[in-house]
Amino acid sequence: MATKSDLIEAQNFSRRRLLTAFTSGAPEGKELEPAAPLRAVIAAIALTAAVVLAGVFYGLIQPGLPSGWQNGKLIIAKDTGARYVTVDGVLHPVLNTASARLLMPAGQFDVINTSQSNLADIPLGSTVGIVGAPDQVPAASALIDTGWTACLADAAGIAVQLGEAPAATATDRAIVVDAAGGRYVVAGGTSHLVDAASGDAVLRAAGIAASTPRAVSVDWLNLFTPGAPLAPLTVTDAGDQVLGTTLRVGDVIHYSGSAEDDRFLVQSDHTLAPLSPLAWQLYQLGSGAKATDVKDVPQSVSSGLPTAKEPAGGADWPAAGFTPLDAASRPCALLASDGQATRTVLAARAASLPAPAGVSVAAGHGALVNAAGRGDQSSGLDTLIDATGTAYALPGATEQTLQRLGYQATDVTTVTKAWIPFFLTGPALTEFGAGGGTEGQQLSPSPTATEVP
Repeated sequence: MATKSDLIEAQNFSRRRLLTAFTSGAPEGKELEPAAPLRAVIAAIALTAAVVLAGVFYGLIQPGLPSGWQNGKLIIAKDTGARYVTVDGVLHPVLNTASARLLMPAGQFDVINTSQSNLADIPLGSTVGIVGAPDQVPAASALIDTGWTACLADAAGIAVQLGEAPAATATDRAIVVDAAGGRYVVAGGTSHLVDAASGDAVLRAAGIAASTPRAVSVDWLNLFTPGAPLAPLTVTDAGDQVLGTTLRVGDVIHYSGSAEDDRFLVQSDHTLAPLSPLAWQLYQLGSGAKATDVKDVPQSVSSGLPTAKEPAGGADWPAAGFTPLDAASRPCALLASDGQATRTVLAARAASLPAPAGVSVAAGHGALVNAAGRGDQSSGLDTLIDATGTAYALPGATEQTLQRLGYQATDVTTVTKAWIPFFLTGPALTEFGAGGGTEGQQLSPSPTATEVP
């Protein structure tokens, strides 16, 4: 049993030991350093930054609607594929992209991708758009404005191709074709109707009798500009005396010392018309059949007669006649350009190359043309052709209409409207049609539209 003095001694020992511990430092003379207080602060900052970055990343992969979405935007729900155009904070389902473009402000096409859940509380309006309008229109850089070809197909029909390179090459040869009960010679960019009463004789005179006529459609023939008919050449009042000379109307004269092919025809108005080799051959089938041979005369005989303003015969008749296209070549029509205007000319490609009937357009490409009649004064209709070979008229199209579709006025190329029947016919593309749906209705934002938060 410890005595009272033992307890007092034990307390004093514990007090001395504790005092020694406070005053003598750590064992072996090492001091204990206090923990750095910034470690906890840095850890807290890092944790906060991680939370913020995670929120930003989530916002990127799951965005809401940006400001300004309420008007003139195309919103696509990426998880359902639904498409809407926005007007006054209302979502209008739209049938296709072309319709959406026509409803956007000119020169703008803003697309917002979001999830369907972000659209759940937004008012839904009526469905808009043009039924059958394209989902994809060719980019301005993918427009093919020349080099179109329309070749006689392997079977009945025409093989039309719009490619990055022409499928045929222009030729200076000619072909004989039958269409709509008539016979024609096609050469260059011109078709010449052959006189039915003396067709074979005319073809012989034109140097193309050996060409076997090919049956073609009227649509294909219409691609070429109608020229002067090929027929026997006649003059009125043949045989009448020309006063002051020894010549008569209908005489063919050749000046002594000139080239053999230099001939002139004395016309009923007492002018001298140049007579080309082809015109001379056809004249011998007409009024010249009763005339004497070419008169070789000095210049003095006709010094008082003026030269006619136009040559005898058709103004677009080739001087030397025609050279037929060989049988190993397939006739084609080619849309060619001289840098200022387009015209359709006869072309050819190897007959051994396949040419299935139908329309083929290079993937992702198309055309934007003004389909017009022939002649400088003929106005046309702007037409968009897409990669499916479908032609969409743009009636009343303005520069803003073209901008809405992604084009400029300079992107439009004028072609003969005879090309358009070869393509499928799509609906007309207009702003009214895209936003209407019913007569008299037009989708447009209110002039005092209030943004919906």
